Amino acid sequence: MSEDPRWNLLNAPFLIGTLVLAVALVPYHLFHSQALGLELLVAFGMYTVIGLGVTAGYHRLFSHRTYQASWFLRLLLLCLGAASFQNSALRWSSDHRLHHRFVDTDRDPYAIKKGFWHAHWIWVMESKSHPLQGVADLEKDPLLLWQDRHYFLIGAVVACIPLGIGLATHNLWGHFVMGLLFRIVLTHHTTFLINSAAHWFGSRPYTDANTARDNALLAPLTFGEGYHNFHHMWPGDYRNGVRWYQFDSTKWLLIGLSWLGMARNLRRTPAPAIRRAKLAMEEKALRARLAKAAPGVADRLRERLTLAHSRLDQALASFQTNRETRTAEWKASMLERRAELRIAWSEWKAARFLVRRLA
Repeated sequence: MSEDPRWNLLNAPFLIGTLVLAVALVPYHLFHSQALGLELLVAFGMYTVIGLGVTAGYHRLFSHRTYQASWFLRLLLLCLGAASFQNSALRWSSDHRLHHRFVDTDRDPYAIKKGFWHAHWIWVMESKSHPLQGVADLEKDPLLLWQDRHYFLIGAVVACIPLGIGLATHNLWGHFVMGLLFRIVLTHHTTFLINSAAHWFGSRPYTDANTARDNALLAPLTFGEGYHNFHHMWPGDYRNGVRWYQFDSTKWLLIGLSWLGMARNLRRTPAPAIRRAKLAMEEKALRARLAKAAPGVADRLRERLTLAHSRLDQALASFQTNRETRTAEWKASMLERRAELRIAWSEWKAARFLVRRLA
């Protein structure tokens, strides 16, 4: 018989206490506030900048090194991220790298296979502490070490900015309830949704090797982190929402910062590699359809599907290789590769149409 988990005497009361207080106080305050507009503006402003401190800083910069940032930007993101009250960037990155390395196994700190609520927040409230692992590169950074030593104080200073606004506007209570208490709970549970809901609901267009899913509904709440299947396939990409229409405010922020010279070397997954992964998943789904069809017809279509997939996959690989190898004949060769790709794509669409019509 396994022992009951022991609860962390700091994390559990803090997470449960802030949630209970918010549930009790926020609805009452919404009906009685005399300055709700400003309170909401401050609360959601804090929620936005602190959330971006987590996504652009803790996650995409420090955990995955998807881009490089100026000293000032790194400092700013560390201060904002500290106000999320989700531990220091160093320890957050250690847990997150373990999650990627051991996703869905017992060594995953927030494995979804242990249950939705375990992945959401129970893992945080358990007293088990995960020693720093896989962050030797980060441990060499004096700025990260400074934030690790003082992150709670740094976070408290940033998080209490609404109280300063409350004092200046003679509305301390209102900004405490909305700008501090409500904002903390909102930051916690929208972040936690990526560990839980993004491994529970949604699609897997790039890989089914793990439980991570793309969930467009989560993207606006989490500044673009909802495209989690893409992220687990290519964690080194600075984007999560790779398509232009996918909501990823962190990606847009980083693009803007790169124009200002504050972010550089934004890492991108080559488009053909993304297309090949989607193609493999699409072929898998089509084969599942063919498994339900009559054997004679299915065998013929299965062979055609295999040939079409093979040709398109090879054309995409050749296109990418040629684009990365800039020889003297590069332009002429690219024209040939594009022509091959068009033909292969047409064959694939024809085979896909026949399979879908049959099923």
